[in-house]
Amino acid sequence: MGTFVFNPELGLVGGIVPQGNDRFRAYLGYPTDGSFTLQGSEKLGTFLAESRKVGPMFADCYAQAKRLGPLASFDAGDVWIDHPYRDGVALIGEAGATSDPSFGQGMSLSLRDARVLRDALLGDSDWDQAGHLYAEQHDIYFHRLHTVCVWMRKLFQEQGPEADARRQTAMPRIVDDLSRVPDHLFGGPELPMDESVRARFFGEDRLNSAKSA
Repeated sequence: MGTFVFNPELGLVGGIVPQGNDRFRAYLGYPTDGSFTLQGSEKLGTFLAESRKVGPMFADCYAQAKRLGPLASFDAGDVWIDHPYRDGVALIGEAGATSDPSFGQGMSLSLRDARVLRDALLGDSDWDQAGHLYAEQHDIYFHRLHTVCVWMRKLFQEQGPEADARRQTAMPRIVDDLSRVPDHLFGGPELPMDESVRARFFGEDRLNSAKSA
């Protein structure tokens, strides 16, 4: 099981995923306006130094770390195509929608796309109509997950006075009740997702109640 740690104050995300035989995949998410990039074979020192800023655990985990290959960096923003079907061609997985890997939805979305497209094709002899049905369903569940990921990013990764104010309101309430965090990334996009879910996550439900009183 992998471990991911967010440090909202610095906008950093550190991750370690076991691969077996004492090998691990190591990740670091950092703001795109940072003063460095992690690309190539000579940036291991920078990677380790920045990873240690995420939290104390990374200093221990990387105490004897050795590089097995070059570092690679890429833009982690969400990119998608609305209605990923046309003229007999259906796009699935990252061809249709790329999800921010900070939240680990890429493989889940790819598998769901394959299943939803399969079911649509098996359920309708008109494959053009089935393709459009797949695209309609894809747009619904992708955009629900995308919305939740945007909420997560606003609370756990964004920086600045507004982001700090959001955390000051939300985090004490989340510490007291972890169920405030939307579970869509694990429970699936069918879970309820409306204004009350958003307000509860950001701790605004109590603020709204106080205003109403």
